[in-house]
Amino acid sequence: MIIVFIGIYLIFLALIWGFFIVAKIHSYKFKDFSPNIEKVTKALAIALFVLTLVWFILLFNYRWSLYTVKINNINADNLNQQNY
Repeated sequence: MIIVFIGIYLIFLALIWGFFIVAKIHSYKFKDFSPNIEKVTKALAIALFVLTLVWFILLFNYRWSLYTVKINNINADNLNQQNY
């Protein structure tokens, strides 16, 4: 299931970064119209990079949480017993 999540995420990520590249090209083309275009695209690039890393961390954290085992009811009597 995690492979499906990562695949969907990568397709979505490629689309978002593709739109960003188009916006960056247009910012160079129309930079004479507004001095803020470069600042906005730089801020957008940083935001996209941070969001990309955060979502990869969340996806892999979800993956590892599927394989963890939680142990309940641990007390000192159970720790001293040996079961063969």
